[in-house]
Amino acid sequence: MTELLYQQDSYRTEFEARVVAVSPRADKYAIELDKTCFYPEAGGQPSDTGEIEGVRVEGVVEDEERVLHLTSERPGFGPGDGVKASIDRVRRLINMQQHTGQHVLSQAFLRVLGAATVSSRLGVEHSTIDIAAPDLTWEEAKATEDLANRIGYENRPVEIFEAGKDEVEGLRVKMPVDRDVIRVVEVKDFDKSPCGGTHTRTTGEIGPIKILRWERVRDASRVEFVCGMLAMEDYYWKSRFIVNLAQDLTTKDEGLPELIPEMLKERKELLKQVEGLRRDLAGYRTGDLLAGARDVAGVRIVSSYLEEGTPLEIREIAAALTRNPGTVALLASGREKLHLVFSRSADVGADMRKAIQAACEVVGGKGGGRADVCQGGGKHPGKAPEALEEAEQIVEDMIRNS
Repeated sequence: MTELLYQQDSYRTEFEARVVAVSPRADKYAIELDKTCFYPEAGGQPSDTGEIEGVRVEGVVEDEERVLHLTSERPGFGPGDGVKASIDRVRRLINMQQHTGQHVLSQAFLRVLGAATVSSRLGVEHSTIDIAAPDLTWEEAKATEDLANRIGYENRPVEIFEAGKDEVEGLRVKMPVDRDVIRVVEVKDFDKSPCGGTHTRTTGEIGPIKILRWERVRDASRVEFVCGMLAMEDYYWKSRFIVNLAQDLTTKDEGLPELIPEMLKERKELLKQVEGLRRDLAGYRTGDLLAGARDVAGVRIVSSYLEEGTPLEIREIAAALTRNPGTVALLASGREKLHLVFSRSADVGADMRKAIQAACEVVGGKGGGRADVCQGGGKHPGKAPEALEEAEQIVEDMIRNS
């Protein structure tokens, strides 16, 4: 049974211990100590990371009553050896802020909306809680967030104690029925929850609590949030993005909510115009290409390398060409990477799959599709004329032999 030092003092980051065992575990080594400050992944909280005698601890797990420290390195110590160890201070502080903040936020949702927390997951980038309120609104989220942060500003004590089942009342989370003694985390005059995690001493140390977004998950809302250092990192990148965006658009920060919807509407209208122009252009090119087509047994074969064309453009041109009866379109485009589109009208008996395979072999690529239309590409655009010539010969043979 490992002695859990982190439950005695969440702020302790260095300790000495004795090695109980070192054993292989999957693709890692598991180090068992007689005592540890490392918090194992449990209760929705990520594990600590750190070092044991210079060996990097990448994760920590529970195995019954043992705590196992996982590393990719083969340790140079063994059972009976004394070791010095340390956990990553910043990661521990982030975990403490997220976990204590989750307790406060869950109680705030309960008080503001009467919505209990169904489950929680704490992460190294953000955390989530599922609350029994499937139709959460921004106004409700703000009211909850305001209460949670007010508890933080008041810098209330966060106390940890052990009690029997019959000694504790008013717990937000139901106590496990298989334990006679339970560890309780209490935010003074606000929340009591059974918990084995690491926590700050006061609510002021949580820092800001910020709800980021939410989504409906069955009969609940999954609320994503950050606290403390993670909240400040989130605020930093968003502020930087907004300020730079406002400067690029020559408006004030507060003008963006009105300006961006107008720009998106304008963009949508412009895309419609571009789509119409693209269809018109495809029509013009179709006429020119058909005029230069080669006749093979009554079938017009259009073979062309449109170097500046985009994949979308040659797909549209190929479709426009083969809407005409008795037509085969063998098109290529691209300077750095070659794109091929081979298509035929419904009344032509050639299999475009054979043509695309041969062409792709020439340009060092691959392709596929249906008998009537195929796409492919390759990494040698300079060989486009050779690839088209090869495909054209195969198509011509199929037409003459059909």
